[in-house]
Amino acid sequence: MKISNAHLRSFRNHNETAFEFGTRVNVLLGENGQGKTNALEALSFLCLTKSFYASADATVMQQHGTFFEIKSVLLSDKGKEFHVRVTYDDEKKTKKFTINGADVEKFSSVIGMFPVVILSPENSSITFGSPADRRKFVDLVISQSSKSYVENAMEYRRIVRQRNMILSEAKGKDCSSEIAPWNEMLITYGSRIIGKRNQFLSEFAPYIAQTYLDIVDERETPKIEYAPSISIKPDSSLEEIAAAMEQKLAKKKNDELRFQTTLVGPHRDEIIFSLNGMSLKHFASQGQHKTFLVALKVAEFFFLKERCNETPIFLLDDVFSELDEYRSRKLLSLAESLGQIFITTTSEKIFGGAEWNNERRKFFIKSGEVAQEPVTA
Repeated sequence: MKISNAHLRSFRNHNETAFEFGTRVNVLLGENGQGKTNALEALSFLCLTKSFYASADATVMQQHGTFFEIKSVLLSDKGKEFHVRVTYDDEKKTKKFTINGADVEKFSSVIGMFPVVILSPENSSITFGSPADRRKFVDLVISQSSKSYVENAMEYRRIVRQRNMILSEAKGKDCSSEIAPWNEMLITYGSRIIGKRNQFLSEFAPYIAQTYLDIVDERETPKIEYAPSISIKPDSSLEEIAAAMEQKLAKKKNDELRFQTTLVGPHRDEIIFSLNGMSLKHFASQGQHKTFLVALKVAEFFFLKERCNETPIFLLDDVFSELDEYRSRKLLSLAESLGQIFITTTSEKIFGGAEWNNERRKFFIKSGEVAQEPVTA
């Protein structure tokens, strides 16, 4: 997959900006706050229908604006063209996503069509943050490679919201009859999610081991483990997972009434990262955290490329300022060999005497515009 071009209107600090991208490497240069990350954020809308940075569509509009628009042509590995347009109307509070002129009714159907991997400072929460951050990482990778997972996850969230409402309204009193049908659905969809996560983490483990070695070249052994809210085995069937959920729900019934919330299910899962058998979160250095995150994202690239039968687009936002020169060069060398990449940086030092042409292009960004010559803020 490649992004041939992009046209941004009223998006963040980009009033009207047009890009014609190189087929391999695209470097967005400029001082901080000039609009480099904003451009990558627009590209994430094309692939994920939303920002990787902002939680609400309206926040990416220009100040005092009423809409934004992103237009682009994407090209698949097989040469098929996709003309994609994303618009948001703040007055109507509506977002439209069109592919080749046809409106997309379910935004979830876009996930995985244009696979993308994003590495940004915000991703540090995957290794440093809460279990929810790690679940979010796992869910996005699986979602881009499995349409059914997206649908199951959306339905599961709806079930949990409804079930929590019943528990809240019960105010600690028995609500067995009201909650029984929701228990069944919670088990059905929850077991599907747990089963898929269990399978994914088993399949993903060799990818992280190999990419960590490629980037670090050191004798550190990374490991990623699944710690679900129920007791299961790596080879547990859906029936066994469902039975374990049912047992745990019965056991937690009184606690759920007391706390008025759902305490069993994949929304309570944890994913554990370790190096040489030691918890990454509790014992790793800051440099090890950064390296582990980079390895995770490169592993995600190779996993999606194989599962989606399409080369993902790779967005690297302000990554090299987070790594030392040795690891920066290792990452750059590896990233350039993958597919089309987009890099934001304040300095082109890391690129040395690189030749810029149709495959490799650089864009100088200042105040939301593309300049022809190097600029300073």
